[in-house]
This record gives sequence, structure tokens and C-alpha cells, in this order.
Amino acid sequence: MTAILEDVANRTFDYVIIGGGTAGLVLAARLSEDPSVSVCVLEAGGANSDEPAILIPGQYGGTFMNPLFDWSFASVPQANANNSIVPWFRGKGLGGSSGMNFSSYHRPPAHDIDAFERLGNPGWNWDRFMRYSKKAETFQPPTAEEIEKYSYYTNQGSHGSDGPLRTSFPSRLSRIEWAFHETFGNLGIKRQKDPMGGNITGLWTGVSTLDRDTGHRSYSANAYLAPNASRKNLQVLTAALATRLIFAPATDFDGVRATGAEFLYDGGKTVVHAREEVILSAGTLKSSQILELSGIGDPNILAPLGIDVLVDLPGVGANIQEHIHTSMVVEIEKSDEWETYDVLREDPQYAREQLELYKSSREGAYTMGIGSFAFLPLQTINPEAVERMAASLATKIDKLKNPALREQWTLQLEALKDKDIPDCEFVMMPQFLPPAISPPEARKKYLTLLVALNHPLSRGTIHITSDDPIAHPAMDPHNLEQDEDLQMLVEMLKYLRRVTETDPLKSIIVKELSPGPKIVNDEELKDFSRSTTGTLYHTAGSCSMLPREKGGVVDHKLKVYGTTNVRVVDMSILPLHVMAHTQGVVYAMAEQAADIIKEDALA
Repeated sequence: MTAILEDVANRTFDYVIIGGGTAGLVLAARLSEDPSVSVCVLEAGGANSDEPAILIPGQYGGTFMNPLFDWSFASVPQANANNSIVPWFRGKGLGGSSGMNFSSYHRPPAHDIDAFERLGNPGWNWDRFMRYSKKAETFQPPTAEEIEKYSYYTNQGSHGSDGPLRTSFPSRLSRIEWAFHETFGNLGIKRQKDPMGGNITGLWTGVSTLDRDTGHRSYSANAYLAPNASRKNLQVLTAALATRLIFAPATDFDGVRATGAEFLYDGGKTVVHAREEVILSAGTLKSSQILELSGIGDPNILAPLGIDVLVDLPGVGANIQEHIHTSMVVEIEKSDEWETYDVLREDPQYAREQLELYKSSREGAYTMGIGSFAFLPLQTINPEAVERMAASLATKIDKLKNPALREQWTLQLEALKDKDIPDCEFVMMPQFLPPAISPPEARKKYLTLLVALNHPLSRGTIHITSDDPIAHPAMDPHNLEQDEDLQMLVEMLKYLRRVTETDPLKSIIVKELSPGPKIVNDEELKDFSRSTTGTLYHTAGSCSMLPREKGGVVDHKLKVYGTTNVRVVDMSILPLHVMAHTQGVVYAMAEQAADIIKEDALA
């Protein structure tokens, strides 16, 4: 499925794609559909094919911090979060983060996608997004028995039927998921029966990137690459770390032209040449780094490092937005009725038995999915908090001198005031997960109730601090820099207390471990949040799709300003973050990008 160095080194391809992750492999498959078009993919990680840690659903999180699968990034100390250093897991190897995430497949609210077009990007709207999202997907509907047992709701019209990526509901859910749904229902939260159709507000069970036919994770490597790996016009080189783009010495009025890319392979530097375009799909944390190493970025960042500035583009590495979270951890009854992942961690014999059961019949604990979500407007949780935050944000907007941020915050204020657009995410994880104040005890069962802020006001940066391509850039999401972000987490934690004091969850909870009964008032919850805030690894914005004068890095056709043939296709182009887990956004974006590139080639 992968090439050898001689297939790529010093050779010329029509398209060179840097990064064989979620977006990169979609592009590789789509662009190589034309046998007359040659495509090369450079992937820094390994092939990682047939890896149980990737393929088996119940292995969620097992690849984190493993250098075979994970870049293992970390933030700089967060000044507004008690100087905490936040781990930043990102997929390394073919498939990228689609091979190491928790398999959730969401679509954001239509409002969030339409915001891209409102920020100056024609063609990036909900209707087109929906078309490309369905193009990527083959939805495998639940059985009648599963619908009866788990109350699965679905609208077939909101799903694709012949795309490469397989999606489905989990074939097995813990009974705790039922308790989660019933509890929110008792608080007046309604079921959302079509969360893939542009309205995610309410309580619902999400689909996952799980292939029912194989029982395996479906991700870009086995969905897009594997069926097309034998194409003679497609070469995929793994263990190839792109270091910089190569540009022609002469420039024209339209900008500099890339002629290829330099990369490290087995300790040595070599190059690959591009006849038409070089496409960066290295992810939000790497694409901006490669641009800066290539001389495209803010002169104030590049010049002190001795890097010649080819394109003065200050937006590179700026406008970083990240979904952040904290959580409540509770101990629950030890009854066999409440199945959790904790037993797989604590009982090696049981884990082995369940793994054998999975291998032989695709049944058992390793088929358990994570499916329960509640996306709620802050209006539902605390209307008074909306009034306070809206007034505070409006005052900040009036004082802003940054026109791009003013437009973004105005859209976010609009969403905050809208009682139908969610601001808050609640996820039930049937296991003990950090960060928690107390460690788990043996032979006990836990729930982690996660709360996430998906529309942060804080904006961060990712910039190189060295001209060494192996060195990680400095990653500073500026977590909780804006007070409203912190207050939003506090309001969600307070609402969780209402949840856990409502039956049926109340009846099965033994005690709250984290934050714990000693943390009660807003100030205590704020300090808890500062110490425990983490990332959901949904980073966006480092190569934002915005007008150049507003800090943009790429235009609406994803072409880097100041270049004639360099594009970026990954989460880094999102100008404003979305209320959803993000791999579904990336698949749709990459499908749309492939058509844009094909159309431009014919122009």
C-alpha cells in the first residue's frame, strides 16, 4: 500500500500532498481518480495498517502518547489556567487523527457552517457542506432490535449511502447511556431526532465511524486509501517528514510558485517535485509550521530565526481556536447492569476474554461505543448568565480594533443570544478519565461526565521557535484568556450538579470524586476549571480562510495568499470554530476541496 523512497525521490508528480491524514487521503483518492493525474503523498508517520489499537472500537485512547501513532504535542504553560501544560494528542501515520480519535461523526449546526460564507468565503455554506458530507458517507442503519433496545433515531435523508466512509450507531451501548438520556429527559431536555440535519440542539445518540461489516473503525486509511492503493498514478511514502516547500527563484505578479517539497527520510534530506500544486494537509499544528519554515508567515516570527521571508503573511499560526473541556467524575454502583470500560482496565483476564470474543464474533465489551450527547443553549441552563455574558461581549466588541475578530465575535454573540443554537456540550463516558482530583480505586466503577466549550472566545497561536523542522512549534491556545470562556465552563459544571441530583442517575451514583463536595461556589469552580481544563484535540484556525486584510492565510479556494499553487486542506483553514466533533467537518471539507482543485485544473 505504500511506496519506497526510489518511487518518490527527485521524481515529479502533478500534485504533492503533505500529510496522509484525514484530509490528505481524501484528496489523494479523489485527485487520482483521473489516471492521467499523478499524485504523491508524504506522511511523516508509518503505515499502521491492520493495527488492533486503531481498528478495535473498545481500544479508544490506547494509542495516546504512543510514538507510533501520536505526535504527543503539548501546550506551553497556560497563564490563565494555573500555568497548566495541556497534552495535545494528534494522529501520526496514515489516517492521522481519524485513526486515533473516539470515532464520533458529527455535523455542526447549519449556522456554524454558514458563518464561513458570511466571513467572506463564497461557496462555503450549509447546503454545499451537506452535499459533500453525504458524498463521503455510507450510513449503515441499525437493526430493528437495536432500534428497540437503544431507542436509536435516524433520518436516512440526512445520511450518505455510497461514500467511502462507513458510519453506524454503536452495536452495543452500556445501560448507563439509558440512565443519561432518562435523566436529561427528566430535566425537560428533548430528544433530537435528526442531529445530522443542521440542528444538533437537544439530547441524542451519535453515529460513529464504525464499519458494521467488519466490526472495525472506518477511517481515511481503510476507507479512502486502501481501495485505491494499487493505482499506478498514486504513490504514498510513509516515514517522510516534510521540512519545507521549495519555490522557483523567479516570482510573478501573482506570487511565488512552489516546485516541490523537501523531506527527511531515514536521516537524509531529499526532494519531490510538483508540476501543478503542493497541498498542505498536515493538520492545524503542522501545516502552519511548514509554511513558516518555508518563509511564509509573520516577519516578526521568521526574521529572528534567520528565515528569509518569501511571503509576508502574519495570519499564519494565528487565530487558533480549540474546544476545551473539564469534567465531573462520579463513582457508581458496582452492579453488573452498569457496564463500564473500567473493568477492561482492572481485570486483565476479563479483558483477554472479551478481546477473544470480539475477534471471534465481533461481540462483547470491545464493541461498546460512546454515543450519548447533549448539546444545549446556555439559555436552557441559565438565562441570567446569557444576559451577563452577552452584555460583556458586546462591550468588548465595541472596543475591538481587530476587524476580523470583531466579525467573529459578532457571529458568536449572535449564536449566544439565539435560544435554538447550542453553546454547551455534555458527554457521558462510561469510565474513569482524567483530569480528576482523586485517582480511581480498584474494583470500582466510574462515570466521567464531560462538559465542553465549543465556541471559545479566546484565540491562540502556534509558531515555530527554531528553524529545525523536527522541533515542535510553541503551541499556545490561550485557554480561558477571555473570562466568558471560564464562566461558561462554570455554568456547565453547575448544571451537571443538577443532572447528578436527578433520577435515574442520582439513584446509581455513590459519590462525586471530582470536583468533589468541597468545591461549591463559583470561585471554587473557576479555580477547579483552571486546573483541569483540557483540549478535545479539535484545533482550528492556524491557516484561516479569511480575506488577507483580515488575517487570512488562504482564500475561498484554499490557496495560500502570495503563492500561485500552494493550498491548505485541513482543520487549520476554519476561520471560526464549530459546535461539533470535527472529523466529519474535515471529510466534507476535503471532498469539497478536491472538486475545487479539479475545477481549477480545467480552467
